Amino acid sequence: MEPVQQAFAPLTERQRAILKLIVQEYVASGRAVGSRTLTERHAVGVSSATIRHEMVELEHAGYLQQPHTSGGRIPTDQGYRYYVHHLMGAPELSSGDQIMIRHQFRQVEFQLDQWVDFAAAVLAETAGTVSIVTAPRTMVARLRHFELISLQPRLSLLILVTQESAVRQMMVHLPEDSDQAELSRLAETLVAVSKGLSADEIEGHVIGASELGRYVLEQVTIGLRGLNSVERTQIRHSGIESILNQPEFAGTEAQSVLELLRGGSLLSAVLPQLSMANDVQVFIGDENPADALRRFGVVMSTYGIDDEVMGILGVLGPTRMAYWRSISSVRYMARLMSDLMEDLYSA
Repeated sequence: MEPVQQAFAPLTERQRAILKLIVQEYVASGRAVGSRTLTERHAVGVSSATIRHEMVELEHAGYLQQPHTSGGRIPTDQGYRYYVHHLMGAPELSSGDQIMIRHQFRQVEFQLDQWVDFAAAVLAETAGTVSIVTAPRTMVARLRHFELISLQPRLSLLILVTQESAVRQMMVHLPEDSDQAELSRLAETLVAVSKGLSADEIEGHVIGASELGRYVLEQVTIGLRGLNSVERTQIRHSGIESILNQPEFAGTEAQSVLELLRGGSLLSAVLPQLSMANDVQVFIGDENPADALRRFGVVMSTYGIDDEVMGILGVLGPTRMAYWRSISSVRYMARLMSDLMEDLYSA
């Protein structure tokens, strides 16, 4: 997991154990945790008075806070961060969950247009919070296939398909009369020499082609560059009902969640901070780059093939999220999506 550069006050083993229990209890219940809760539910081996003393020390160190004078404590953002990096370990989804998810994906593994929606739904269900998944985007669009459909003797429809299944259609005015049989033969010949190539690489194949062939390849390069320049990223989310049921987002707070998920504002805030590392990155509360995100925990990862194609997936929830579940879910889903992309590109 990608660490946030942050100094932590040192803790004793007992304080570490108590902080870990408080995080787990508060995530599960949403209620402040007192010393009696810990002694009644866990074999802590010390008295309530000792636990109360340690809780005061943890509060002074910045890991806990007391919402009400007479109540228990809850973790601070710093407390969650310490838990994630020092107490949680390296969580992985159970083998049963992994098998179930992979089996689900096998049902749509050859239907790339369904991957993003399906990944968002599975991730939301597995992590138990809101998921965010972007469609994979190539760093440079590469051709998988194209077809020429004759509309008139000098007018054709060019249909481009990239390796990640992005499709673009273009009307092409041909330099000479051509019928469908001629266009089909030409497309078959040109695809054979240009499949898997970028626009720049295809330009090298223009030399030696017929006049019509050169013209068609020029239009193909224009189409591929147009796909490269598309800035709008397809974003899918799922599980909004799970976060709206959390007490942190009751009433008018629900609207702020919906606004974050609309129009890509969440990704606009997170992307500048997101490295292309191969592991999960976690932003908790005030660590989030945008004010609108500072009541949330965000767990994100990239997926895809290095230097070729990349997408982003992750989850959004209250800072009181089950980080062990969110991190393990995002990590596994990113690996699975990367494997699917590898299979697609090696086909």
